[in-house]
Amino acid sequence: MGRSGQIMILAALLLVGMLALAGLALDGARLFQARHQLQHALDGAALAAASQFRLGRSDADLRQAAQDFLRAQGFAVTWVQVYTCSSPGPYAGELCTDPPRKLVRVDAGVRMPTTFLRVVGWDAVDLRGIATGEAASVDLVLIIDNSESMAHETPLVAVFPNPGEITCIPGSPTPETECAPPQKPHFCNPTDSCQPFRQVKDAAMELVGRMYLPYDRVAVVSFDRRATIHLDLQNGVDLTTVQNRIRGLQVYDPAIDPPAAQRPTDGTACAGMDCTSGRCRLTYPYVPAPDADPRPCQSSNLQEALAAARFLLGTQGRPDALWAVVLLSDGAPNATMPVDTGGLMERRFGLCPKAYWYWPPDPYYRPLCQDADFESRHPSNSPAYDPEDMALDEAEALARMNVVVFTIGYGRRLHELNVKPGGGRDRDLGEKFLRYVADITDGDPGKACLVRGDYFSPAAVWKPRGEPCSNYFFAPDANQLRRIFLTIAERIFTRLNR
Repeated sequence: MGRSGQIMILAALLLVGMLALAGLALDGARLFQARHQLQHALDGAALAAASQFRLGRSDADLRQAAQDFLRAQGFAVTWVQVYTCSSPGPYAGELCTDPPRKLVRVDAGVRMPTTFLRVVGWDAVDLRGIATGEAASVDLVLIIDNSESMAHETPLVAVFPNPGEITCIPGSPTPETECAPPQKPHFCNPTDSCQPFRQVKDAAMELVGRMYLPYDRVAVVSFDRRATIHLDLQNGVDLTTVQNRIRGLQVYDPAIDPPAAQRPTDGTACAGMDCTSGRCRLTYPYVPAPDADPRPCQSSNLQEALAAARFLLGTQGRPDALWAVVLLSDGAPNATMPVDTGGLMERRFGLCPKAYWYWPPDPYYRPLCQDADFESRHPSNSPAYDPEDMALDEAEALARMNVVVFTIGYGRRLHELNVKPGGGRDRDLGEKFLRYVADITDGDPGKACLVRGDYFSPAAVWKPRGEPCSNYFFAPDANQLRRIFLTIAERIFTRLNR
């Protein structure tokens, strides 16, 4: 072979080497950029997997979510592995935390085609990356109205076994034979048959079933004449425990509570019967009058219930969790926790301005203990400061804590309060209260319950009665409760993924 032939061979080899070097430089730069893009995509894939991290979602669902996200970014995915605390692989120390967190680790491989390196037989490069995502957890306070009105729909017939005694049994009552509404809780609580309360509890338990405990936590609060914390956030981490606490709730029974020392001083009883001795004997029912203190018989202490939620979230809420409250009530605030009002009120019963003990001339006008006019707001140093004002203060405190409150108004009586006509008094007082609470605690501004004006102005214009708005829902009967609670669960999940 002559010298020119050798030079051509060397030139060809040199050209291949130069092309390889050029390909390595160019494809190397592309691969470096692709590696950077892959890490960003893996961060998104980890969040996509974490967003599926709720009850009913398997590891396969999480893996599919991560894989779909990577493919949507244009990557040729060759394999994906997802790790959680329930299947941590080698990452237990990172994924299994105390308290538990919704952590998901995604480990994936992708194949990147080369361009110039194909000249030397290198068609593709396998890249691998790892990322960890976290879904926000929820600290939820569930507040359920268990006032005696939550047994009003129970069909019970009154029976009088002995003179002066009464019992109520299941049946199909007529208006003449029906057990009086305040007496029903005493007879339906033992069999857990109080309606609509039983259906309220069933719907609430289904809501809790949609949460992902122990990553989410649920506290349970009920309210009647007083509010009660049945389960706090620190202990509300087990589904069975939370549902059992809800299942164990009972309707407030005025026939055995408050104690005799706290009953109206005129010898009447709130339920028209006294069952503290075991047998139920008839008494004169409490009837409002100018000097008859109604406070022992009020049973809608929304103020103390909201205060309990504020306490639980303020002392036990996790800073990185979504703080939420679900509140169900069938009426307006008419009681508060015991307060010191400078000697003007007895501490054991809380606020009840004497001007609202009675609405002449009809003793059946309601509500008692407050002015019945939502648009009239009073400062705490006013003698007219009432349970509604105090409950509104609590709601506004929750709003300042960035708590999201979902409210449910139950029953058609929510729009039919027997108020004294005139004076700006509202038949839908309870609904206005619940709508305001939903509006101010981060409801949807585009779906606010207030159409125009100021909430506390006589010129305020609200959405039509009963229309859902913001984070407020209306359940005219118990058949709507399950749908509403499940809608709230979906809204909570949607907020976690914003």
